[in-house]
Amino acid sequence: MQMKDYRFGDTVVRYLVNENQNVSLRLIPASLADKQTAPWEIDRGPFDPRANYTHNWRMGTLAHVYLAEQDLATPAGMTLRSIGRMDEMRLVDQTVETEEGRTRIVTTIKNDDGYAIRHTLTYYDGLRGFMIDTAFQNESDHPVTLGMLSSFVLDGLSPFQLTDAPNTYRFHQFQGGWSLEGKHVCRTIEDMGLEKAWISWQVADNTERFGTRGSYPVDRYFPMAVLEDTEYGAFWAAQIAHNATWQLEIGRVGNYMTICGGLGDEDFCGWQKSVPAGGTFCAPTAFVAAVHGDIDDACNAVTDMQKPAYRAYGEKGIATSFNEYCATWGLPTQEKMLNFCKTAQEFGVRYLVIDAGWCKAGNEQAGNGEWEPDPTIFPDMKEMNRQIREAGMVPGIWFEMEVTTQGSAFFEAEYDHMKLSRGGRVIKVNGERSYWDFRRADVQEHLYKKVIAFLKEYGFGYIKVDYNANTGTKVDGAESGAEGLREHLQAVRAFFERMKAEIPDLVIENCASGGHRLEPSMMGVSAVSSFSDAHECIEIPYIAASLHKLMLPAQELVWAVLHEDDPDERFVYSLAATFLGRVCLSGPIDKLTAHQRALTADAMRFYAKLEDVIVNGDTHLYGNRGNNTRYPTGTQVVVRRTDKQIAVICHAFDQPSTDLTVDLGVGATVADHFYGDAIRVDGATLTVPAMQPFTAAAVLLDIE
Repeated sequence: MQMKDYRFGDTVVRYLVNENQNVSLRLIPASLADKQTAPWEIDRGPFDPRANYTHNWRMGTLAHVYLAEQDLATPAGMTLRSIGRMDEMRLVDQTVETEEGRTRIVTTIKNDDGYAIRHTLTYYDGLRGFMIDTAFQNESDHPVTLGMLSSFVLDGLSPFQLTDAPNTYRFHQFQGGWSLEGKHVCRTIEDMGLEKAWISWQVADNTERFGTRGSYPVDRYFPMAVLEDTEYGAFWAAQIAHNATWQLEIGRVGNYMTICGGLGDEDFCGWQKSVPAGGTFCAPTAFVAAVHGDIDDACNAVTDMQKPAYRAYGEKGIATSFNEYCATWGLPTQEKMLNFCKTAQEFGVRYLVIDAGWCKAGNEQAGNGEWEPDPTIFPDMKEMNRQIREAGMVPGIWFEMEVTTQGSAFFEAEYDHMKLSRGGRVIKVNGERSYWDFRRADVQEHLYKKVIAFLKEYGFGYIKVDYNANTGTKVDGAESGAEGLREHLQAVRAFFERMKAEIPDLVIENCASGGHRLEPSMMGVSAVSSFSDAHECIEIPYIAASLHKLMLPAQELVWAVLHEDDPDERFVYSLAATFLGRVCLSGPIDKLTAHQRALTADAMRFYAKLEDVIVNGDTHLYGNRGNNTRYPTGTQVVVRRTDKQIAVICHAFDQPSTDLTVDLGVGATVADHFYGDAIRVDGATLTVPAMQPFTAAAVLLDIE
């Protein structure tokens, strides 16, 4: 067995190459490098059906490919991955490409039929994870049909175990759900029924495959998963960057666990893709990481890989916003916006955003597709925006640009040829929402005029792009319905890029009924993302903290809806929740009392000091909060830190705990606080005293 090792930061990247020139990849936390085993050196031994344990190790592979022209492998119906078939793929070459701040390892494997895989692992200096891009190259003389192409494969888990390691592994998933985003679920491998069977010599012993189907990439699940070796405190995390149907698989091959994933395959959603002779097809990008620590360390490492896109996007800092939706509930007017402008100016708000309802008075969705201001409620939108900019703010506006809705002229049959269809029939949700087909040039031109040209003409610098219904899995116009959907949604993402190219200073908010597009590819072409449609409810800080495991807080737009009849405790509770991400104020702020305005201004003053911690820090979650998002109990303590500062954001729910202590690991002193004067720091020990139900406190610490 040949090993090619590369050290990047705290991770050893190891490629295994056997005598047949098959290749597989291992990611190993450097602090555990001396704990690695060599299972290939152990003989399988004679077959004994009475033995409790029989050694079984397979090397694995860099990628999984299934071609419709091939026979199915065992176990058909459970998975399309096949370790045996990939044994035909042999190493062609491996190169290392280094440029400023980035290193790529490009590995090419190929079989005798002329099918090749180009596997690219990218490391960015200072980040803790890796980016993997997998491309299928058809170097044969005939077309082939892909039924599966994985984005990544992590085999041989855990490399620190020589046996099947009973009662050792845990699997972490993250669930979606409207206004329930980010629920962390952890199960043992035994609870999942993935322990080793008595013989375990099948190509793939057992698999659990899960994901999201359709145009909501975050629906039941987020495209992220983590495997934990509890004996060694080792974690392997993976996240898929894809805005259409995706899947993840965890399974067992002999002694070891394997994780792979990418876009949904032929079994999962009916996906097929024809690749012509000489053609190439690229799977969605995946982010992966291996750490020695805890689940928060693993999530911090893999979400690190969202930073290159975030940094390249161009927006600097953590500017705050005001969105009028929870003040008008779909009934905005020019007069109301200018009233909000006067109050928002006191709080240093940067973006003043009109939400749904500006096209047709009294019906917030009816103007989708027309995108013309209703003059009865916005008589002079250009003048309104001039006044907003004069007040030092950037005007913003809501679009649901991918759809047309009932009540709009563009919903009618005259435009059906420009819409997505399935089986020749225009796709409609509840009979009231249809979808533009972004693959069409006439749709692109229509939306250029209605969206990009509109933003330019009226002087908007911020756009909230909403998306309020799933198309389903299949659309017409490609080799398979799932491929048609993938092509369409890639064109949608390209339109986001076009908006930014046409208006370089434009700030784009990514929203899909809240958090249904909280995946890296869409967050990568947006400045911020709406964390949830949880607007006024008590679970807001619970959801916001949960999402730190899945996205960058610097892009997490968190709502604080303020009312004049709110007591101070509720004001502090709501405002402190926004410290977990990006501030989005809402509610009738023009009616707040002088005391409430002063309290809000003080919160924004404190928030401005959190910029470096929010943008560059790592999060760890402490406390004893309960497991029900809607009825939260206990106390939540979010500690986010850089090497210079630590932000501590505390929320007490129902039945809060007594005093909580956190070992910070370093000495620190209080630099500032927001209703956090009772929080104590003694050297490296942080003490959060018992809090009243549904209250909050925050402190900023300087590391000594």
